Amino acid sequence: MESNTHSSEALPQSQVGMSRSASLPPSDSPLTKMFLGQYVSSLMQETITYLKLSYGDLALRMFLPEMVLRDAVDGKMGLTRGQWVRFGQALELPTTYVLRPGERDGAPYWELCFPPVSLVANKT
Repeated sequence: MESNTHSSEALPQSQVGMSRSASLPPSDSPLTKMFLGQYVSSLMQETITYLKLSYGDLALRMFLPEMVLRDAVDGKMGLTRGQWVRFGQALELPTTYVLRPGERDGAPYWELCFPPVSLVANKT
């Protein structure tokens, strides 16, 4: 009898942790990037609210107009990758993550892990 158990080394990254019938868009697809961007924006918005930070002060630290920063967090305007990294650092958020597939109740989804799981495993 053939086993349905697979190691992460035996499958492409898009298949790890899921049955072969499950489908997700590729990690570099526009759809995946859109949802990833919305998640990161929400995380930053919640962090700003939780820490009671001023958009004005953050904008000054980022050398951006306040409205540009607000619009970026609201998903109305994009920032460059470097600006997002600086923004994450200003909020003391991890700026490195691992995007990996998961499955819950038979439905596939993308899971975003901060900091990368491999870094956590190496520290313990």
